[in-house]
Amino acid sequence: MSSNEPADPIAIGIIPTAKQGISDLFKWKQRVVVTNDLGETTTEWQSPPKLRNPFSLMAQLSAMNWVFFIVGFAAWTADAFDFHALSIQTVKIAKYYSVSKSQVTEAITLTLLLRSVGAAFFGFAGDKFGRKWPMVINMLVLGLLQIATIYCHNFNQFLAVRALFGLFMGGV
Repeated sequence: MSSNEPADPIAIGIIPTAKQGISDLFKWKQRVVVTNDLGETTTEWQSPPKLRNPFSLMAQLSAMNWVFFIVGFAAWTADAFDFHALSIQTVKIAKYYSVSKSQVTEAITLTLLLRSVGAAFFGFAGDKFGRKWPMVINMLVLGLLQIATIYCHNFNQFLAVRALFGLFMGGV
């Protein structure tokens, strides 16, 4: 028998799960399903595990884990560079496409808004097909979209390419 406080069972369904998840956000303890030796399951509140020293966690990474980390960090850095380069050049881009600066910043906003959609899509793809190939496809398309941005002849093409760029950047 556990000494932890009993909790309501985990909700089933979209709305009940959302309500339970929101209420659980404001509790320090975690709702956990526990199975005893007899196969009986109960739900209880448990304290989260204590934080560990990040250096000891980093020491546990394999060489391949470090490669994954470096690739992700490089992709994130490239995205930051792209975002800030585009933000700094809004006046020149507006002049090039003969549009207002606010229309160019709307393109930046659209890119940022679609990142969450891309993150959800590639998250599901990663769960279904594994992480490797969705990431490979994502990075290839992202590179092509980066190059395609240069060859946009009008603002609508620029907007479409930046929207797709946002989707695929979310996948990173």
